Parts: sequence; C-alpha cells; structure tokens
Amino acid sequence: MNLSYVSPFDVRQVMQQDDFEIFHRIDTAPGFITPHSHDFYEIYFPRTEGVSYIVDGHRFRLGPGMVVLIAPGQVHYSDVSTPGLVVERFVLWLNPGFVESLTGALPRFRHLAPADLRGHNQITPDPETYELMVGLIFSLLHEKQLNDMDSATLNRLVVAQLLIHISRVFSSATGALPRRGAQRYKEILAVYDHISTHLKDPLSVSALAEQFFMDKNTLTRQFKLVTGMTPAECIRRKRLDAAYMMISHGAGITESCHECGFSDYSAFYRAFRQAYGISPSDCAERSQSGVKLELSGNREP
Repeated sequence: MNLSYVSPFDVRQVMQQDDFEIFHRIDTAPGFITPHSHDFYEIYFPRTEGVSYIVDGHRFRLGPGMVVLIAPGQVHYSDVSTPGLVVERFVLWLNPGFVESLTGALPRFRHLAPADLRGHNQITPDPETYELMVGLIFSLLHEKQLNDMDSATLNRLVVAQLLIHISRVFSSATGALPRRGAQRYKEILAVYDHISTHLKDPLSVSALAEQFFMDKNTLTRQFKLVTGMTPAECIRRKRLDAAYMMISHGAGITESCHECGFSDYSAFYRAFRQAYGISPSDCAERSQSGVKLELSGNREP
C-alpha cells in the first residue's frame, strides 16, 4: 500500500473540483457520525470491519469487498461499533454534471439514478470485479498525485470504467426486483418521495394507502421490499434525520420538533435519544462548538 496516497484529515463536506474528488483515508473514527447529505454522488469503499452505514434510515453493515452508493440528497452517516477503531476507506465524490457527461457511454448508469438507489445502496461485487475496481481507485489516486497534462483525460476514462463495473454489479443485484413485485416499484418510490417532502404533514400508513390507491397491507409489504423499511419506519426515520440536521445547523429544538412533524415533544425526545444516543439539547450544544462537532464526526468516515 502506497501511504503517500493517504489523504490528510479534512472536515469539509463540499466539493472543490467540478468533476470528481478521490480520497484514501486511514484514521481513528468516532463512534457516531453526524447525519448529512450532499448535492453530489458519493461512492464509499470500506476496507475495515466494524462499520455500519445508514442511508435514508436503512442500515448496511459493511466490510472489505463491499461498496456503498449514495445519491445526491440522501441523508447518510456511519456508525462505528468500536469507538477508536482505525478505519480505512476509499471515498469518491462525483459531480452530477460530470456524471451526466459520461452517461452517453454508460447505458447501464440509468439504474444508478437517485430514485433507484433507495434501499439498495450497498453492493457486493465478486472478488475479481472488486479487485479491478480497487485497481481503478489506485489509478485515480496516482493521477491525483501526478497531476500532469494527461491526468484529466485518463481520469475521465478511469471513472467511466469504474462506473461501468458498479453499474453491472448494481443491475445484477437489483435484477430480482421484478420477481419480488416490482410492478409497484414506481408507485412505491412516489410514496417515498411524498413522505420525504411532507414530513410536517400528518402522515399515516392508512392515509398513504388511500392517497396512492393501494391496500394498506400491500403498501406495507411492497414498501418494505423496495426501501428496506415499512412506511411507518420510514416516516419516523426521515423525521428524526431531518430534525437532527436542523438542530445540527442551529435551528431551535422546539421548532425542529414541530417542523419535522412531531406533535408530542416527549415522544420526539425519546425517539431522538434512542436513534442517536444523545438528547436534542446535546445535539444543539454540539452544533455550537466546532471541537464537539469534529468529535461527533462532521466528516466522511
């Protein structure tokens, strides 16, 4: 392993390049990472056991050989089972405009649209494909360091190859969806989007089923198949993540509670503490302290 490729510690969560950024990170991770989202794609290659990644409320237990795909706007964070664990990972950030410029040569990439990633963010390539993908990652790291007149052209080709491998694996992994009732797939994603954009409104499984012309049991079953959560679990998770992000960015606790659809503060408090291991007031205090935010993991794991 070439340690000169290892990226220094950096807390930023915004891209500085207009195409892509690649990182190889090895450092001690805290036990909990702050929920956050980006306006770009992220591809995460864990190289260490003991890390879980939560994307839009769905938990993926990770290890070497796996890949996590995160679409723009998806709320995500990591959870390390052993605080202080030294975590190695590759992280690739992709500007949507740059990805769009490649899609003409990537017919399978339509399967990586944000809507299709919901509930299917983790893939496990076969060992040979995974090693090819890691080789491409190291090629990007090498060109990042070399940065000569040919690097931009080569990087474009390498990223395209990497996305082709990922698209193949993703297409294969989700190919079983039609056999699991994917005739409802688009309808379920419409329900998911409705939940995401109406968190302040009263939401119930019965009302959603009636609104989207489905039987309540069918909605619950199909929603679980597509997203990995029941509608009720999704509503609760997305409301909590939204409240966490509001409080982390300085919003008032009571305001966040009501804006995210919680009518009972006591129930909100209990659910928040159960989900994140801290109280809403602890979260607010962390948002006011740069040191505490760093320790809580306001960075990519």
